[in-house]
This record gives sequence, C-alpha cells and structure tokens, in this order.
Amino acid sequence: MRLISLLLISTFTLAGCGSGGSGGSDSSQVSSGANSNTGSDSSVPDSGNGSGNGSGTNPEDGGGTNPGGGSGTNPEDGGGTNPGGGSGTNPEDGGGSTPAPDTGFQDEMLAAVNAARATQQDCGGTIMPPVPALTWDTQLEQAAYTHSNDMANYNFFSHTGSDDSSVSTRVTAQGYTWSSVGENIAAGQKDVDAVMTSWINSPGHCLNIMSANFTQMGASFVTNSSTQYGIYWTQVFAKPRS
Repeated sequence: MRLISLLLISTFTLAGCGSGGSGGSDSSQVSSGANSNTGSDSSVPDSGNGSGNGSGTNPEDGGGTNPGGGSGTNPEDGGGTNPGGGSGTNPEDGGGSTPAPDTGFQDEMLAAVNAARATQQDCGGTIMPPVPALTWDTQLEQAAYTHSNDMANYNFFSHTGSDDSSVSTRVTAQGYTWSSVGENIAAGQKDVDAVMTSWINSPGHCLNIMSANFTQMGASFVTNSSTQYGIYWTQVFAKPRS
C-alpha cells in the first residue's frame, strides 16, 4: 500500500474562567470561548513525509498531535485493527471502547516528545527554547483514540469529528477540565519515528510540541487498510485548569 501522509493541528486556550471551544480543521485559538482564528494547513500527498504549515497557530499556545496508542502491531499491516487503543477493536465497528494501556507505546511516544522538548528547536524559523517534560494522561489518550478511531472508521481526515466534535469537546467529554488544549493529527506515517519527524519538520506542529502552555499529553493511532491513508494518528496536549 502506498503511504500518503497529512498533518493538521488545532489549538484552544481558555483565558480566565471562560468556557472556550471551537470546531474546525487546521489550526485555531480561542480566548474566553469567543474568538477563533482558523489557519490553513498544506497537504502533501507523497511518500509518507507530509507536512502542514499550521499558519493559524499561536506559537505560545501549542497544538499537539496524538500519534499514540500503539499495541506493538505493525501499523503497515492495516487490516482494521486498532493498535493505538490496544483493545483489539475493529475501527469499522465504530468507537466507544476504551483503549487498554500500552506502556510500550506510551513510553516511546512520550520519550520522543520529551526528547524534542528538552532541546532548542527551530520551528520554521521560530527558535523555541527547551521546555519542561510532559506527563502522560489516560483521559487525553482516550480522547486521542476516540478521534483516530473515528477517522479510521469513517475514512476522513479532519479535526472535526464525524459527530461535529472538536478536540476541546472530546477532551471535556472524558472528564478532563482544561485551561489549554491542542491536537495534532496525521495520516499515512508508518511508525512513531516517522510521524514525529513529520511533525517536527512542520513549523506549526513543531510549535505545538514545544509549547510551554501544555503539561500533559496522550496519543493514539488506529489502522484500517480499507481507508485512503491506512493509519490515523492523534496527539492531544493539555494543561488542567487549576
């Protein structure tokens, strides 16, 4: 199967005690639940090294992606399995299941993100200093799995879910009370190394990974060989409201 890769980012920031949220593809920022700024992402249908420009993202707000979830299954095997959630669920059966913990994947993804955050990064000409390491959160992992499973189930690629959900509503639905939340998605990359390379080489996604506004993350991926891209990745970043 020829792998095609795409990337998108989405970011929300809650100022004060507002209840911000906004759906949409590409990148966006919401302050006090009022204003949105929708950016544009470029899609590069080549051999698995897709990039997006993430031009609507505030570098301080970050964005996040969820390439997580894996169960040790080779994503290139496809076949409708859910390596991201580790639950054995076929994405074509729909969502709703809770991914079983996969500490191997969690460790790999978290280590990759924190290794990037530990060093200065040039995000498309914006120099980002080292920032503190993130911790893994299972509610954010579930939000990521929900969206990856949705994309693999319904064969689409967007931050907006098949039920019109956004990253902010998906995270809230897991019971997570956030002050900042963001999402990176990708499709077509074969493994964690490949998807992290795509994200780091994309300025907007790099800025999301390097954002000091986030303290926690979760990630997931789901494969379905009958879909356009075969594998769908989601990273969710957030900071809990204090």
